[in-house]
Amino acid sequence: MRSRPARAGRVRRLFDGRPNELRRPVDRTRRRWNAVFVLSFLIALVCGGVVSTAVWDAESREARETARHRHQIAATTVGAAERAVTSRSGGTARVVAPAEWEYPAAHQHSDRVSVPFGTPAGRTVTIWVDDAGTEVQAPPPDGQRAFTAAAAGIGAFGLLALASGAAVRMRVRLVETRTLAEWEHEWEAVEPRWSGRPRRERGPGDD
Repeated sequence: MRSRPARAGRVRRLFDGRPNELRRPVDRTRRRWNAVFVLSFLIALVCGGVVSTAVWDAESREARETARHRHQIAATTVGAAERAVTSRSGGTARVVAPAEWEYPAAHQHSDRVSVPFGTPAGRTVTIWVDDAGTEVQAPPPDGQRAFTAAAAGIGAFGLLALASGAAVRMRVRLVETRTLAEWEHEWEAVEPRWSGRPRRERGPGDD
């Protein structure tokens, strides 16, 4: 029950611009850069969503254009299925069989097409062809387009978040270094009076 008000208090202090006598310039600098980090994270999130939406729209337009020129038809195998390595599948092995089909009307085609393993001759199989009747790959499914869009959005968000986080972290480290240097300087002036130890003056050979 106490953690939620505590987090809310830290967020309010992060964006609190009211003057405070106990707040040093370095504290205000650190607060501003912490606010910049939060804002950059939100900006990266928005940019990731924009990129994801843009990629989805582009992939959908391309898929619709591709679907206009791809047609699903029936072909008849004229030989037994066998494993083969073809350049059309990127040099990977696939099961193919010689087949014949007709597309467009009165245009006969024959080629080796992808079939399930063990497909005998004389079996009707479904293939995709282009407007000229040449076998092509099936249109990509919606799930593939969604994965591509999500990956692009996550990649853009991660890149922007990491870049802004690294920049803010470097700046905060510089602020911390300056803070420690100021503390050391102040401690050198206060410690002799606080501890009662005589302060040793620096000589010409001291660093």
